[in-house]
Amino acid sequence: MNIRKVAEIAGVSVATISRVLNHPEQVLPETRERVLAVMREQDYTPNWFARGLNLGKTNTISLLVPSIESGLHQSIISGIETVARNKGYAVFFCDTHGDAQIEYDYLKMAETRRIDGVILICSRLGEQQLLPLREKRLLPCVHIGKNRIVGCETLCYIDFDEGAYRLMRHLLSLGHQRFHLLLDPLQESEAAQIRSGMRRALADQGLPTDSFSESFSDNSVRGGYLAAQKIMQKGSLPHALVTSGHEQAFGVIKAAQDEGLDIPARLALASLTDSPVCPIVTPPLTGLELPATKLGMAAARMLFDRIEDEELDLNVPQEMVLQPKLKIRRSCGNRKYIYELFD
Repeated sequence: MNIRKVAEIAGVSVATISRVLNHPEQVLPETRERVLAVMREQDYTPNWFARGLNLGKTNTISLLVPSIESGLHQSIISGIETVARNKGYAVFFCDTHGDAQIEYDYLKMAETRRIDGVILICSRLGEQQLLPLREKRLLPCVHIGKNRIVGCETLCYIDFDEGAYRLMRHLLSLGHQRFHLLLDPLQESEAAQIRSGMRRALADQGLPTDSFSESFSDNSVRGGYLAAQKIMQKGSLPHALVTSGHEQAFGVIKAAQDEGLDIPARLALASLTDSPVCPIVTPPLTGLELPATKLGMAAARMLFDRIEDEELDLNVPQEMVLQPKLKIRRSCGNRKYIYELFD
C-alpha cells in the first residue's frame, strides 16, 4: 500500500493525500475523514522520514555520548529523552566511546540524515574537525560540558569546580592533608574542573596545591577495585581517596575489605558522584549529588528553543550552570550524624 493506491481508493488526488498528512486544516472535514478511514482500513503507514524531508524537519534529534554505560550519562539521557518525547521527537543515540573520530563520523551522519538538532556530551572534537561543518552552518547544537567547541556556543554543565571545592573543604576540616584523586579517562573537561576546585580549597588552607596525586581507571566497580589494589601496594596510603564516580568508590570499598583495610580509620573515601546505593553501603559513602537528569532536561529545552525559534539560533553564546550538593556520610571520617538525618 502506498500513497497513490490510497488516493485511488479514496477517490482523491495524491496532492489531497499529502495535504491530509501535512496540512489537514486545508482539507474539507468530510474529505479528510474519508482519507483517514481508508488509511486505517488499508493499514497504511506514511513514510515519516520522507515526509520530514518535504517539510524540512524529521522530528529527530541526535545525542552523542562518550559512554552509554556511565550512570551519570544515563541520568542525562533520561532527562533529554523525557523532554524529546513530550515534544514528539525521537532521539538518535550514538555512543562515541570517547573517540573523537567516531564522534566526528556520527556528527556527519546526523547532518546527512537531516537530524533537526544535536546534543554533544563532553565533546572531544577539535577546531579542524568542526570547521567544515561550521562553514556549512552546523545544525542547532547544545554542548553538555564546560569546554567550548567551535560552532556550538550553547553550553550547560554541572559546576564540578565548586563541587570539588566543597568536598575538599570538608575533607580538610576533618584533618586530612594528603589526597589521591582517581579519575575517569573519558571525562577530560570534568577532570580539569575537579583539579581546579581541589587546588583552590588547598590554597585557602595555605597548603601546597600539589598535595594530591592522581591516577586513572575505568569508571566501574572493577576499575576502582584494581586502582585501589595498586594504591595499597605502594605502602604509603594517602589520608583520603577521592573517586570521580561512585562505581569506582564501590570497587575501592571491596578492595579495602579484601585487604582488611578499615575505611575511614586508615583511608577516608569520597566520591564526586552519588547514587541511591551510597547511603546503604558500609560505610555509607560521602559524595556529590549531581542534578544530572535536570541537566539533560535543560540541555534538551535549550536545543528545542533553538530549533523552534530561529531568532535564538544565531550562535549567540548561552550558558547554564547547575550546582551539585554535598552529601556528607561516614566514609570520610565524619562523626556528626546530624548531616545524615535528612539524607
